[in-house]
Amino acid sequence: MKISKFYLLLVVVLSFINSFVYGQEINVYFDLSVPQHEFAANDIKTALEDDSYTVVFQDLSTLSSGDIGKKVVIALSDNTSVTSLLANQGGSAPGVLGEQAYALSTTTTPDFSFWVLGGDNNGAMYGGLQVAEYINFDGFNGSYNEEDSPAISRRGIKLNIPFDAESSTYMRGNNGTSHQNAIRNVWDMDYWTSWFDEMARNRYNLLSLWASHPFTSMVNMEDEYPGVAIQNVEGYSEAGFPQFTKTMTIDEKIKFWQDVMEYGANRGFEFYLFTWNIYVYGADGKHGITDDPANDQTRTYMRKCVVKFLETYPLVKGIGITAGENLDGSDSEKIGWLYDTYGRGTLEYAQTHPGRDLNFIFRIHLALGTLIEQTFNPLIEQSNITFDLSHKYSLAHMHGNYTPAYRKNSIANIYEVSNANPPLRIWFNLRNDDFYFLHWADPEYARNYINNFWIDPVGFYIGSDGWSFTREFTAKDHYYRDKRALSAQKTWYMQKIWGRIGYNPDVSNDLFKKHLAFKYPSLNIESLFQAWSKASAAMVLANEQVTGDWRRDADWYPEMWSYGTNGGGHYSLDDTKNTRPFEGSNLCDFQATVNNNCNGKTSAWDNADKIEELALSAKQLLKSLDYGSNIDLKYNLSDIKCLANLSLYSANKYRAAMHSMAGNQSEARDAMAEAYCYWIQYTNAMDEMYIPVDLQRNNSFSNWHVYDKEILQDYINLGGDPNMGCD
Repeated sequence: MKISKFYLLLVVVLSFINSFVYGQEINVYFDLSVPQHEFAANDIKTALEDDSYTVVFQDLSTLSSGDIGKKVVIALSDNTSVTSLLANQGGSAPGVLGEQAYALSTTTTPDFSFWVLGGDNNGAMYGGLQVAEYINFDGFNGSYNEEDSPAISRRGIKLNIPFDAESSTYMRGNNGTSHQNAIRNVWDMDYWTSWFDEMARNRYNLLSLWASHPFTSMVNMEDEYPGVAIQNVEGYSEAGFPQFTKTMTIDEKIKFWQDVMEYGANRGFEFYLFTWNIYVYGADGKHGITDDPANDQTRTYMRKCVVKFLETYPLVKGIGITAGENLDGSDSEKIGWLYDTYGRGTLEYAQTHPGRDLNFIFRIHLALGTLIEQTFNPLIEQSNITFDLSHKYSLAHMHGNYTPAYRKNSIANIYEVSNANPPLRIWFNLRNDDFYFLHWADPEYARNYINNFWIDPVGFYIGSDGWSFTREFTAKDHYYRDKRALSAQKTWYMQKIWGRIGYNPDVSNDLFKKHLAFKYPSLNIESLFQAWSKASAAMVLANEQVTGDWRRDADWYPEMWSYGTNGGGHYSLDDTKNTRPFEGSNLCDFQATVNNNCNGKTSAWDNADKIEELALSAKQLLKSLDYGSNIDLKYNLSDIKCLANLSLYSANKYRAAMHSMAGNQSEARDAMAEAYCYWIQYTNAMDEMYIPVDLQRNNSFSNWHVYDKEILQDYINLGGDPNMGCD
């Protein structure tokens, strides 16, 4: 049949229109059987479709030199057919890539293409995710020829995980509002899939679950200990939600956690379980089981739980233990109990499963010394067990000093006298009990913090004891509540900073600015970046000045300037005078500053001035930023202002303390007046945005203004007017 010229012309025109309307077609080649590659490919697809391209997934095995058109290729670096094709099209293959490393190449012949080569599947995933980011920032353009690899191999999250009203995450039960609300979330698969996706993009690759006694909710011991397993889940009520209950047998719970771990592994995550001791929630009083360290029945039960746990969860990489909070006795007695239970259980499993490598992590908490090494020597010598130590690097306050020296010498001494071969390794437990509400974010501080680790750790895990970060529930206008946003999504910038800088401390601030610009395209991003960084930096300096004494979470909750010990309350001006900076700080304490005896350290006067300079600059920058109708941005801008006002409260309170110590009553009064007014600005904003909560270990508060009168009283005590108002 003869085809008319008009018909051919029509086909060409329609093809052009289709290309113009629906976008050019781009092929994404990857191994369809590898979940990590598929995850990265889906992010690339989303980015391209947002830029009006049509995306077609192709199996990597079909890639050939005859293929035409624009493409993205995701592969392993040892795939010689891919690297040969890359070279033929003008690119260069990388050298040997290690674990989690990737290389990116851009070619233009015969068509524009991005190439991702990974040292392993996780490296290929990270490279693919990076390409997706570049497309989000710049479209399907640019030339990216780079390599990246992890500075720290394990970048983790510490999540205190409550399983049930009967089985709390931490000592003293589920006292905190966040812990009670978390129960409904930890049994929600949608929560976990969203969480792993979000955190993989931020380059985290380890999840450590922390619980007092997880075994009654995670393993089936019913054959030997009938009635010990907690059947079903019972939680708590939450504003807007009824009391949480879920019908689940212990076997269904096991399947749930196996599925969680499998999904996480498909996003590059390893799994660790940490416990405090001795707790036997759910098993207490059954079959003679108690929390008495002298009880042999408990020792046997715990050892069998460990074996069963490792048998049940083949994806678990390691177990971590703590000699506390409920383990009485001498160091040798505590360590002996831990060896008889967790140590022997892990060793028994490892000896019968020589093909599985395990980490065993002894968290140095209330027990120290070479006694650990001596007692656990059988584990150290077991070929498929790596025995590590863990250290609470900044105690509870990682946002307070980037050169902390807590127990630095005693930890180093363990290495000096260690006979282990290879030497024992260290993990850093980075505790964020600084910010439960506010969205802190300062890349420079995180970079300094990680670059100043005084021992190269095998890894770190960031988290809190006083808060269980699952889904957001504190927002008053229900924005985050209604969409059930993850806490990790609300604090997305903070999570990205610690994860990306943990992977590569040299990552440029430009990357973070591009993420801000992509999320908030209507704003002056340089102003937003500087305001956020400065307000966060001011808060760090305010924390650093006092955390030498207020160094645990029960000692000090910065967002309310409160404590939980001895009944709890707000730290007064007099309380503040005797505090010191955290060990390792270059700040001078108040008394030495007043005595002009800082010996080269930065005086508290100068620190207060620096805090004020940063905070005021942040507030000035905020004046040009408008959230419009973006509620997420509204919360972030408010958080930045709150960080600044809380820092200004601290700076002026420090001045009032020093003036008072020096006998300058009127200057102290004026400084405390300034502090009070900044506090009122802070609490007014927090009250507008967030509900009050019960805290796990620090003092709970029923409203954000609960301490206003106490702070005014500090001013009155200095001779101030009780009827003073603030502009």
